[in-house]
Amino acid sequence: MSSGVRTKEPTNLEISIYGGRRGGIAGLATALALKQVGLSTRVLERNPELRASGAALTLFPNAWFALRALGVDHKLTSVYQSLKKSLVTNLETGATLEFDFGGTKDREDTAVRTVHRKALLQALAEELPPDTIRFSSKLISINSETLEDSSTATFLHLEDGTVIKAKVVIGCDGVHSAVAHWLGLSKTMKAGRSAVRGLSSYPEGHGFKMQVRQFIKGGVRAGFIPLNSKCVYWFLTEKSSSSGKLIVKYLE
Repeated sequence: MSSGVRTKEPTNLEISIYGGRRGGIAGLATALALKQVGLSTRVLERNPELRASGAALTLFPNAWFALRALGVDHKLTSVYQSLKKSLVTNLETGATLEFDFGGTKDREDTAVRTVHRKALLQALAEELPPDTIRFSSKLISINSETLEDSSTATFLHLEDGTVIKAKVVIGCDGVHSAVAHWLGLSKTMKAGRSAVRGLSSYPEGHGFKMQVRQFIKGGVRAGFIPLNSKCVYWFLTEKSSSSGKLIVKYLE
């Protein structure tokens, strides 16, 4: 064992999932998938609660197949309307390309839909046992140790002094992953894209068709997608090396 001083005795866990600071979809989905095959986990979340911020996600058939396997798809398909098509207009040429959406094998429940990120998080979290997510769990360090029986265990040291011993550690903590750093994985690379996303609410109804509308010009793509009859998801993305300057110009 290492010579480090522990303020608390280690908590033994078979599988520990570190979700970082975002209350991530990946961590909750992984925990739920493992639950489906009879494995218990603990999701360590840096925040004091599930993250309520974030805009929306557009989910295609493969995503709905995965959510169906996890047993949560019906919670979302009953609330969010399916999208019928996508229209992309080039503002420089005036040309518009049209793409039709549909379900798989005529199944409406696999059609393309855009959903609130928070709603997807809640749908996953509701299916987990109450003590699965450990909130306010900021990870300070990770180390592996060889035990007296020659087996190896990984110790997760948290900011509050808790030490968790796990046989398996799964990192679902995003771009600045502490787990990836511990594993020695290569550093992340800049994608060369900046984005601004948001939601607009129309209490009396927005009147838009259930379709994706996108407009492209000079390296900027703008668009909006209705989530339902009263909420619209909108976005501006820039694919360049100017660090969001074009987006700021458009917003001004």
